[in-house]
Amino acid sequence: MSSYLDPLLVWIGLTAWSLYVGLYRALVDRVRAGLSASPQEENRFAKLVSSLLTAPNQDRPFHVEAALLSCLQIMFGVLWGFCFLKETFPEHTKPDLALSNFFWPLPLLFIPAFLWERIWANLIPKGISAGDRLAFHLRVGFPLMVLIRLLCIPFSFVVNLLEKSIFSISNQPEEGNSEGNEVADHIRTLGREGQNMDPEVFEIVGNTLEMSQLNVKDVMIPRHQVQILDDQDSLEKNMEIARTCGHTRLPFCAGDLDHCHGIIHVKYAFRLLSEGSPIDLHSLAKAPEPLSGEETLPVALRKMMKWKAHMALVRDEFGGMDGVITLEDILEEVVGEIQDEFDADEHTVEKIGEEKWRVPGLTPVHELPDELKLNEDGDEDELASFGGFITRELGRIPEKGETVDLQHLKVSILEADETRILSAEVILAEEQPPVQEEAS
Repeated sequence: MSSYLDPLLVWIGLTAWSLYVGLYRALVDRVRAGLSASPQEENRFAKLVSSLLTAPNQDRPFHVEAALLSCLQIMFGVLWGFCFLKETFPEHTKPDLALSNFFWPLPLLFIPAFLWERIWANLIPKGISAGDRLAFHLRVGFPLMVLIRLLCIPFSFVVNLLEKSIFSISNQPEEGNSEGNEVADHIRTLGREGQNMDPEVFEIVGNTLEMSQLNVKDVMIPRHQVQILDDQDSLEKNMEIARTCGHTRLPFCAGDLDHCHGIIHVKYAFRLLSEGSPIDLHSLAKAPEPLSGEETLPVALRKMMKWKAHMALVRDEFGGMDGVITLEDILEEVVGEIQDEFDADEHTVEKIGEEKWRVPGLTPVHELPDELKLNEDGDEDELASFGGFITRELGRIPEKGETVDLQHLKVSILEADETRILSAEVILAEEQPPVQEEAS
């Protein structure tokens, strides 16, 4: 009896091992598809999942390990079945019989062994990854994941060498992140050519596919552009900021965004004000929900919907806050810019006279009229906005009413605060004013 119990025990062990490798792979697939959030706990299995998510989207993690376990599982499944038949029906599996009689059970044993492997290595892990016991199974499977990775180091090395050799022979270009963009462009082409399809629908579908290539940091509001309520300021000043800023939600902080008490919905503050009740901003602040700047937009959207949060803080790798992101910021990547009747068009350049324009500070440099084009020689991030370009050239934030000469432009600051330029009046100068040297 022991002759077929040994392969049975090995087969059961390989089945459990394949189950947990498949579980980690299924979770990574769900996170990349935006169906699940990545584990946020500071533990070993959560860090392992995060490391798997850094691989390119077209690569499934642990593919070498999963392939090895699947092969072994099928092999031992067939071996156990053959040993079982040999013990149960010895007269039909004697080596002295013809080879065709000796090996006839193998094809019949392969089919159930294959189906068994698919169930435990693929179907059941998918069900667990969407269930409530996911965290428990991730903890149980973590040692097995570490062990299989160590055992497969030589196999992975050989596979990587073969991959490089095959790609070098075939001159196959790397697909990278352009794969999703190519699919999106293909869908847009079908929308334009289709007679019965609404092109706007195809545009939205294409934008949705491209959204998976974007991270939170790509669409967030940088911290220097975030209007906050400061607990060091008086209630009157904070209420005036809430009244004039035009936002419905504001971070309530102790000095800066790194020390945020929570997010305040200003309607609750004004409701108390209209009722004559005392206003305590600390009690109105809802605990902030942090997101990593490296998370993809589908994952961030799923998390914010789960939290029922319209605004979340964006955390950097050092634990500080890079800025904030709203549901509107994410949805605009799908449907385009969302504006209502109360929104000010912050980025629109207005011509107010002959060779004279009113330019908002947040206007991207590349969107300036041709007459106002600037020579962009600095860092790309600093040149993102017209106000940032002026600040970099001066080395400081100019004051309201100040006039500066900027290349072929004469710029008068109309509005500015301590953090940025809000708007400026720009006049096209005939020639660059000469630089006057101070007398020594």
